[in-house]
Amino acid sequence: MRKLLIPVVLVLVGIFFASVYVVEEGTRGVVLRFNKIIGLSSPGLHFKIPGVDNVKIIDAKIQTTDSSNNSGREQKFITREKKDLIVDYFVQWKIIDFNRYYETVAGGNSVENLLLARLNGRLRAEVGKLDIRDIINDSNADTKSRNSLMTRVKDALNGTSQDVVVNENVPIQDLVADAEKDPESSKTSMRAFGVEVIDVRIKQINFPSEVSESIYARMSAEREVVARDQRFQGVREAEETRAGATLAATKILSEAERQSRVIRGEGDANAAKLYADAFNKDREFFSFIRSLRAYEKSFTGNDVMVISPDSEFFRYMKLTSK
Repeated sequence: MRKLLIPVVLVLVGIFFASVYVVEEGTRGVVLRFNKIIGLSSPGLHFKIPGVDNVKIIDAKIQTTDSSNNSGREQKFITREKKDLIVDYFVQWKIIDFNRYYETVAGGNSVENLLLARLNGRLRAEVGKLDIRDIINDSNADTKSRNSLMTRVKDALNGTSQDVVVNENVPIQDLVADAEKDPESSKTSMRAFGVEVIDVRIKQINFPSEVSESIYARMSAEREVVARDQRFQGVREAEETRAGATLAATKILSEAERQSRVIRGEGDANAAKLYADAFNKDREFFSFIRSLRAYEKSFTGNDVMVISPDSEFFRYMKLTSK
């Protein structure tokens, strides 16, 4: 009896572990019975019928899909001005109907690819309605702005409640075919595939490389013109400053020369007056002093002077000789 009890216990333990499954937080479990959905498991410990039921774990958190996931190709968009733009964006979404989502995935379809196709189409349609200036504008109040564009794209992807009701009665494969056929004008809501778009954001807007190069060349030429004008302006102002400084220096030197001549003239006048006053007081003595100075300056070195002995120049010498 004991020998039979051990295998029975082992079988029961095996059945127990085969029938128990755990759904972690942030995920949901889709319970399948003969490949048909029979229920949805929330996070926690659950039981299933071994060999009959199968559980597919699906991520329930908000997910982010980047435009770089779109085969790594640059996404070119044409504005109302017929200008090409490369738009880099991302979309956040979550699963709201796990049964519908699993049906879509089980049919061999990628919800992310469908989402990017629809998003690309709607974004292309909205960008085609705006100018580059409107797309760059990030105002929330203006209907012609980047933020309003992203809101319209998100609402178009989610669709209205009436669209969701209509799409629920349409087979998944027909909805997928409609979404892939004409992503721009398709009315298929992403909620029809069990997902809801939380947010759409444009990260970066660039011109194509060939356009960017021409714009850069034009901007460089414009900056070169501005720089040349600035240099010419600097040279002109420098010349004006130097001319002003030269004029000021000339005026200062002229005024200084004038004042020096005035001072010298006044000094000469004062000296002449002093000489005149002194001469008037004792003319004979003054004449004598001047003669002595003349003798002193004349009889120096080896100079030769030819003067008549009766000259007035030797008048005081004659007096001294007597």
